[in-house]
Amino acid sequence: MNTNSTAHTSPRQRFILNLAESELFQHYQKAFHTLTSLPLSLEATKDDSPIESIITRKGVAGVVETQVPVRVGKNTIAIMLTGGVRLQPANAENFAPVAKALLDDNRTAAEIRGAKVHFEHAPVMEPARYEAAVAILQSFALQLGDSAHRLLFATATHEPEAVRNAKTFIHTHLAEPMSLEAVASAVNVSPFHFCKLFKRATGLTFTDFVNRARVEKAKRMLMKPAARITEVAYDVGFQSLSHFNRSFRRIADESPTEFRSRMKHSGPALMAA
Repeated sequence: MNTNSTAHTSPRQRFILNLAESELFQHYQKAFHTLTSLPLSLEATKDDSPIESIITRKGVAGVVETQVPVRVGKNTIAIMLTGGVRLQPANAENFAPVAKALLDDNRTAAEIRGAKVHFEHAPVMEPARYEAAVAILQSFALQLGDSAHRLLFATATHEPEAVRNAKTFIHTHLAEPMSLEAVASAVNVSPFHFCKLFKRATGLTFTDFVNRARVEKAKRMLMKPAARITEVAYDVGFQSLSHFNRSFRRIADESPTEFRSRMKHSGPALMAA
């Protein structure tokens, strides 16, 4: 990607580009293609058309494509897209009903020929096998969402120095009361300029970033059975249990108790770590 195109991308788009270039996604993308012969891409969501669940669409040539949402908490941040595939054996007779439907829809001869080319070149997969591939994608979307959450709080070399230093300061002082003015002063930037710079680089307001960082740390602490939820809330910097519970549910889409219970049933060994 050239410098000019990068300069015009939004913070969300830049973040998704970094996620798509991560070792985790690159490895899975290659494995998915080897298994299914289908390409797999990752795109940032559009604010005007959020996707909350898996969507499979069939085109005019009978070729289907699937979109799988990647979520951080309750927010969909990206969409994984499969390449087009036909869900029946390949033979010329299968295109006949497609051609008839196109004729009935008053499509031109050129459009029908184009649809036939698309139809004949699309890979073929049995429906049951494709459903299994989509189920695997759904599981990977959960893992990718967790990775995206961690990546969000990591420092990145492309970020302004003030933002990288601010992230380090925030993580170091997470348990302490923290204001935008104090962090801006620590990185030698005016509060007004820091507010704009931080939002532009991370896509989050300072307050939202701090709350998310605290919830992320709380998740790790809640993995330990001996940790009490009230103590965790104060140890990560929340000033009240009610604020902690509200923030945790808003960000993680579940309560601290529900998170701990889910982790206990899905991975007992992790809880004992």
